Amino acid sequence: MKVGIGFVLMLAAALVQVTWASQLEIAGAFPNLVLIAVIGLTWTQGVRAGLLWACAGGILLDLNAPGPLGSHALALLPGAYATGFWARNLDRDSPLHPAGAAALSTILYSLVLVGADKAIGMPIPSFRTALALTVAASLYNAALMPLALASLRRITVALHWETAS
Repeated sequence: MKVGIGFVLMLAAALVQVTWASQLEIAGAFPNLVLIAVIGLTWTQGVRAGLLWACAGGILLDLNAPGPLGSHALALLPGAYATGFWARNLDRDSPLHPAGAAALSTILYSLVLVGADKAIGMPIPSFRTALALTVAASLYNAALMPLALASLRRITVALHWETAS
């Protein structure tokens, strides 16, 4: 049940991201809903669950992206790991920590994705463009994270999921 609902959540985040999220563009960036979901699940369920959902969400994004299967999954993993470490060692109730984790995870995601694209010969943006988009996306995702985490906590409480301690 838990895995099924998690998959539906991740599938919904991926579908909304690849269809509607680009309409929410600010400063050239739009929210990475799968990354936000992964960070929220990592924050509430722990690093193991976060890494699992990073792979699942990344594969769902890869199915809609040009390039080889796995680059988005690979790019989501460092953020999930860093968030799990962060959540384990800091105040879990503060809304600032998940927002900071979302910003850091967005930076890691962008670095890995651009690096992977460069390594396989896909076109990449200039450094200045990549930096501007990464900063804008980091701020955007950080701003959305507290709302997303509050929603996710309501879902996990309603479903009686155990939270990571």
